[in-house]
Amino acid sequence: MIGFSPKAVRIVLSVSFVLTVCFPSAGCDILYRLLHKEGAEERELVGEIVPMQKNDTVEEVQALLKIYGYSPGKIDGKMGMQTRDAVEQFQRDNGLKETRFVDRATWEKLAVLKESDLVVGRKVNVKLVQEALKRAGFDPGPADGKMGKKTQNAIMAFQRSAGLTADGRIGYQTLCALAEYLPAAAPATRN
Repeated sequence: MIGFSPKAVRIVLSVSFVLTVCFPSAGCDILYRLLHKEGAEERELVGEIVPMQKNDTVEEVQALLKIYGYSPGKIDGKMGMQTRDAVEQFQRDNGLKETRFVDRATWEKLAVLKESDLVVGRKVNVKLVQEALKRAGFDPGPADGKMGKKTQNAIMAFQRSAGLTADGRIGYQTLCALAEYLPAAAPATRN
């Protein structure tokens, strides 16, 4: 008959306890994190994504993607294929790992312009864009928050000078370039 030392018995009992009591309650999350880091990060940041149910954070992601010039589909808080495609395109355009999940790196890039106040609510802060254009040496007219012809021309001139497509649209790249001209540009916007 083989005998076990008291220490070996304690180790076996401890491992048994962890496997039977702790692992079932947290095991799936631990296993998911080990197998799919980006998916687990998305779950932490966004919360549970239930098919056909609205999720406020998903709705915010969709709104930001749309502001930045991507096509996430209807802004409805539901994480569908069109939103996943937009997330993947955003990741590709910004040198991120293309996971199709809103992982930590993706969320930081998406939210950085909200932190600089260039995006407020679900809209571009046109008044702040105008102020940044003035600091960059372009004349958008008065900083009144209105997207007039003079502001549009200043945006296109700024885009040309920054080596961007001069289309007059205020997308992600244009906003990032303008963020450099804010009084206290957020460090995260500097590449």
